[in-house]
Amino acid sequence: MSESTPNLSGFPTRAYKIDDLRLMVGHRLQLDIPGWAEPASARLLGYLKGETLMVKMASGQSAGSYPLVEGDALDVRGFSGRIAFTFKTMVEKVRYSPYAYFHLKFPTSIQGTEIRHAERVRVNLPVKVVGAKSDAGWTVEAAIADISAAGAMLVSVIPLGDAGDRISLTFRFWVMPNDYEVNMNVAAVIQAVSAPRQEMDGARYGVRFEALRSTDSILLQNLIYQRLQESPDAIV
Repeated sequence: MSESTPNLSGFPTRAYKIDDLRLMVGHRLQLDIPGWAEPASARLLGYLKGETLMVKMASGQSAGSYPLVEGDALDVRGFSGRIAFTFKTMVEKVRYSPYAYFHLKFPTSIQGTEIRHAERVRVNLPVKVVGAKSDAGWTVEAAIADISAAGAMLVSVIPLGDAGDRISLTFRFWVMPNDYEVNMNVAAVIQAVSAPRQEMDGARYGVRFEALRSTDSILLQNLIYQRLQESPDAIV
């Protein structure tokens, strides 16, 4: 089997060791299997360095619905911290007791890329905004049209403020590796305001996040990579 690695949405990559990824039990992995129409979601059970990776299908997927046999080749993708990684491997053993899981050949080549802080991707996330133009206790419902780990583009038919105004944003999304819900509340400053492109459109507000916690920054980078995995042309 060729040890060349699949690309990561066209981003430049470098080699990583498995220890660099700091993978933990339960870490979510995406399996791209030649001939399958959709990627499969799996969980890492553990690994023996230099020998094998032990993996099981994610909840709701079974060996029956995703039949794997020894010798199947597959591409594995994942996200750990700020690193999006990928490697080629093959199924070495399939076990059915005490539950269905399988052994993968330990990767000899892992390629990854660190998602840049300012990478922007198109999204469509509802957001609640409170700011300079809001009455006390009043929240404006708007949308996030694109986002990076440094800021976002908001669209709103209700005025949110002027350049230089401070606002607060509350929005949510779901991230790998554990598919958990992130409820984010961040402070931001309006950098620029653009008039509606069409009569029924909202105005566009470019905002910069302020005092973003490192954990929130990592979660946003995770969201960005997930979006790029789903649609490589989502980059702005």
